Amino acid sequence: MLPSALRSDVLLGFGAAAVIATIAWRTGALTRGGALTATVVGGVAMTAGRSWGLFLVLWFITASLASRLGKRTKERATADVVAKGGQRDAAQVLANGGVFAACALTSLLAAHAGDTAALMGAAALVAAGADTLATEIGTLWRGRPWSLRTLGPVPVGTSGAVSLAGSAGMVLGAWALATAAAGTGLIPSSTVLLVATAGIAGAVADTVVGAFWQVRRWCASCARETEQIVHRCGTPTQPWRGIPWLDNDRVNLLCTLAGALAALLLGR
Repeated sequence: MLPSALRSDVLLGFGAAAVIATIAWRTGALTRGGALTATVVGGVAMTAGRSWGLFLVLWFITASLASRLGKRTKERATADVVAKGGQRDAAQVLANGGVFAACALTSLLAAHAGDTAALMGAAALVAAGADTLATEIGTLWRGRPWSLRTLGPVPVGTSGAVSLAGSAGMVLGAWALATAAAGTGLIPSSTVLLVATAGIAGAVADTVVGAFWQVRRWCASCARETEQIVHRCGTPTQPWRGIPWLDNDRVNLLCTLAGALAALLLGR
């Protein structure tokens, strides 16, 4: 049975997370499943401590605002390619916040590993945020991205594509989020550069995996590559290249894992 103090922390943490997730669901930032999953992720983070919970909230606000900025313009630009919109579902919440939650849980269960867990958790969320900002800014910016795989221009929204604006957004976003992690007290200010670098490494890994191994599908009716299982024209698509099970959500999970591992290696 949990000690009374810890039970109180758990109830308060999960209660606060449920309130925030419900607001996010009501405002269209999360699906119903996304809100339920966010309650678990947020509850674990808030139980781990104020700094964990506050950084997660700041990250979510930043990512949501970036998704809403120029939303209609981005949806028109990526309508043929992107499988999911700005409303995050359960898989997306886990892909972005699962590693962070695991690190928060580690800090709860193994106090001696708390500093390392915080460093890795912060880097995981910074990597997810840097990748999100790179995608949102790169999509909104007027210009054609190019593929790391082909080194040629590709449609806006294509995974594994890069642009100058998106890359700048990734670097600045990683630095801003790492600074926010230090501001909440999750990590020491002396590790901001380390966490920002680890976050960038995770986001770059996301781009590389997305370019070479993420599944691509083919719409026979439109003769067009896409990430959508059913293309917007209504035609079911078929796997065309890449690893069939490696979709964008799993690539995003690898992004956060890479960021956490990079922080562990750089912090030694």
